[in-house]
Amino acid sequence: MDNAEYRALVADDLNHWVHPLFHPDFHQEPVMFERGEGVYIYGADGKRYIDGLAALWNVAVGHGREELGEAAKEQMSKLGFSNSYEGYTNEPAIRLAKKVIELAYDNMQAVYFTNSGSESNETNVKAARFYWIQKGRPEKQKIITRVEAYHGNTVAMTAATGMQVFKPQFGRPVPDIINATTPNAVPTGGGRIDSGNLMIDNIVATIEQEGPDSVAAVIAEPVQGAGGVYPPPDDYFPRLREVCDRYEVLLVVDEVITGFGRTGKWFALEHFDVQPDMMSIAKAITSGYVPMGAAVWSKEVHETITDGPGKFMHAYTNSGHATGAAVGLRNLQIFEDENLVENAAARGDQLLSGLQRLTENPHIGNVRGLGFMCGFDILKDPETDEAFPAEDAMGAKLLKACQRRGLISRVRNDGYLLAPPLVATEEQVDEILNIVEDSVREVTAAL
Repeated sequence: MDNAEYRALVADDLNHWVHPLFHPDFHQEPVMFERGEGVYIYGADGKRYIDGLAALWNVAVGHGREELGEAAKEQMSKLGFSNSYEGYTNEPAIRLAKKVIELAYDNMQAVYFTNSGSESNETNVKAARFYWIQKGRPEKQKIITRVEAYHGNTVAMTAATGMQVFKPQFGRPVPDIINATTPNAVPTGGGRIDSGNLMIDNIVATIEQEGPDSVAAVIAEPVQGAGGVYPPPDDYFPRLREVCDRYEVLLVVDEVITGFGRTGKWFALEHFDVQPDMMSIAKAITSGYVPMGAAVWSKEVHETITDGPGKFMHAYTNSGHATGAAVGLRNLQIFEDENLVENAAARGDQLLSGLQRLTENPHIGNVRGLGFMCGFDILKDPETDEAFPAEDAMGAKLLKACQRRGLISRVRNDGYLLAPPLVATEEQVDEILNIVEDSVREVTAAL
């Protein structure tokens, strides 16, 4: 593609396409992706990049998998879409539902298919409230979330999301969705989150303040992803499970990012030997090749919702989409055939170990990760977690330096985040580390 064609397309883009998280000032020179292969993605100008965030945490099996295109073509040639409301069904969705339950926590029994992670979380919020209505306790309606959590961008999930940057432009928050926080549980300029964010005491205090008889569920990510890749202490989820049991509150785990191998386990709470009551999934269920997600319910939740007197009046046109399900089944077969969960664990150890060596630089700190999702911060003083002033935009500078060298990923404040496709090889992780090291050296050279 020559420059004139590129400029014409960018003009059409700016005139006709409102992108997610969009302001036109930051979209004057976009990378125009054209094709991908494995961990690599190519711009229309022919430049090759390593996809350091699996696109948006979702392209787990890598780019350009012809098997998934073939699965979609085969299903579309027979039945691309059909009505999945009660009284109608299709084979691929049945088989995918069963497969998800086989892979999920032992207490899980059924799925409700959605189109995205936001919809999965939205479905679980409605289902948690409906569950308590079926139990004869309709007063249990409140949902407790955490500061700096990210659960999506529908109206309700904007309220559930604890990252304040998503909130001010859209008016009054949805009632009965409460972020559990304390005054000091806010991110510093360097992106580090105060330990108060992970304190169970915040959850307990919020439940008690609101009244346990009014609280339906607590929703939490096993690893905070968009908030900066922050794994919890080992005892966090066992303690949270105990708190939810004590107050008769459902535990909803948002595994939209962490599900399907990202942390080196099929699902992340396996690391902590904890089972949730409900789970939200999306992204890697199809590796992003077709939009799909699901709300996943335990046997007890499923039977309460379906066996009681009320009808669960919740619907999406594309729920149980036949083509999406066929692609999901083939995608999960790739996971098993290529041992991608095990590879994620090994490559995650390699990536974290390599990033820890960056701390030899006096401005690198807070190296962290679980499985194949890692992050680190550029700080003025790592010993005290003192951040650079916001106007220095150190994270943005590092992002650009890495991109010039052929690595695309994402930052949160001054934290750099990595979650490559699960198909990455040892040599490709070394390539990522070399680019990051050279870019960090460039950005911090004059400090």
